[in-house]
Amino acid sequence: MIENLNTKLDSHENLTDEEMTHAINLMMEGEIEQHLIEHFLLGLNKKGITVREISSAAKVMREKSLKFDLKDSDIIDTCGTGGTGLHIFNCSTASAIVATAAGAKVSKHGNRGISSKSGSADFLVEAGANINHEREQLAEIFNKVGFVFLFAPLHHLSMKHVMPARQNLATKTIFNLLGPHTNPSNAKKQIIGVYEKSLVEKFVNVSNSLGMQRVMIVHGDDGLDEITITGDSHVAELNQGKFSTYEINPKHFGIETASIEQIVADSPKTSLQMVLDAFNGSKTPVQDMIALNAGAALYISGIAKDIEDGIGLAFATMNSGKALETLDMYVAASK
Repeated sequence: MIENLNTKLDSHENLTDEEMTHAINLMMEGEIEQHLIEHFLLGLNKKGITVREISSAAKVMREKSLKFDLKDSDIIDTCGTGGTGLHIFNCSTASAIVATAAGAKVSKHGNRGISSKSGSADFLVEAGANINHEREQLAEIFNKVGFVFLFAPLHHLSMKHVMPARQNLATKTIFNLLGPHTNPSNAKKQIIGVYEKSLVEKFVNVSNSLGMQRVMIVHGDDGLDEITITGDSHVAELNQGKFSTYEINPKHFGIETASIEQIVADSPKTSLQMVLDAFNGSKTPVQDMIALNAGAALYISGIAKDIEDGIGLAFATMNSGKALETLDMYVAASK
């Protein structure tokens, strides 16, 4: 069966929902040899991956993940694709902490750094957190703090069957696109950063097909999978089935732009220090960028009436010490 699908991909034909579902199921059950998985993944890349193919694969991955029901319909996530190769500080994790401190409920899905020097897991471990929780502890942490980190490898055990092929290929594949769509808590509200502008519109359609309620897909002109501080960011928004697209620039909100060099972090230790400075009230490009992204998260969560309102709330949350207090509270609860 997989050989037939590989032949179809080689002819640049799109796969049906049934074909994609069947192929990903077999892969994640360990039923396909690695060289055939590699052929399949490269074939998808060369053909170009469709909304339907991403949606079908994400549904399989969701089905096979260990679910973690927080019994809270208002939870949000701030998980991006990564893969930018730009090595900036841990913006989405810092933004998630700020959003939590401002009243949002966050189930942060993430992993160690693969293409970056500091993934969300690396950052939180550097801060002193234990990310390898027993599952029953996760709910306790969430109830205490309003924030919990879901370490992807502990929730997506079936991914072990495709990991050798992914590592051997050493290039981005459809599996790099699935993580943001497979939060184990089934978060219906999310900020998703993408590493390519072409994915912005594609991802908002995937989010709609997966039943998401409120989503912002973002991509910076500098290549970042965040709302960037360096210039324009492209946004596609989903709000209860309705789509809109627009651009965001820091200057729209009275924030000066900065260079990419001012937000680069060469290690989890450097990233943490940059975030701690921002949380301690230091007026830096890092604090500005956290405010931009946390403001968007607060808007998507429904706490802020718009992004501008959310940004103001994010700055106040950092400058008052609440963000630092929330990070400390999470680290303590995680232990």
